[in-house]
Amino acid sequence: MTRNVSTSPPAWQGSAFDAALEAVLHTSRLRLEPQRPAHAEALFPLLADARLYEHIPQHPPPSLDALRERLTLLSMRRSPKGDELWLNWVVRDAADGNCLGRVQATVRRDAPAYIAYEVFPQHWQRGIATEACRRVLDWLIDELHVEHFTAEVDSLNTASLRLLERLGFQRVVLRTNADQFKGRSSDEWMLRLAAAQHQRDRAVREAPGR
Repeated sequence: MTRNVSTSPPAWQGSAFDAALEAVLHTSRLRLEPQRPAHAEALFPLLADARLYEHIPQHPPPSLDALRERLTLLSMRRSPKGDELWLNWVVRDAADGNCLGRVQATVRRDAPAYIAYEVFPQHWQRGIATEACRRVLDWLIDELHVEHFTAEVDSLNTASLRLLERLGFQRVVLRTNADQFKGRSSDEWMLRLAAAQHQRDRAVREAPGR
């Protein structure tokens, strides 16, 4: 696939930057691998769980080939015009390598980065999303100098709202009838987080004795 980088900021160009986008991220429990087509086989049965799609308009991938094709597009790490970074990580258990979920960041020039995530239901209520998202936020600030983050969540998705608020996001706008899917109208919260606030929270968490 030919990539048009004419609208890419200069800081996003070059082999060193491309290599940085392939970095594997780590926490004490997790390994976050940049998503690749090779992940499709492991992800496909996990993405079939209908519980993942209760609060979003998407549906499970129709086939392994369709998922592999989607991951191939996303593995470019950029939009076709080069004006957005499409960053996706597969979250694995650092001990046994099992796939636990995914984290996504869409980084745009001079605009907040969009954050999204999913944890496979068998691993809910283990703090996986909080730990993985914090690591991604750290990396986006440290490596890409992102200054603001945004997330959009169905108002009925109380678990996701609680997660974002644990991460320091604040609700700023409730959009009524923002979407229509699965036979109902969806109201959506937009939440925002400033990188400066995340860094203050991070310093507290990492302070000696914590």
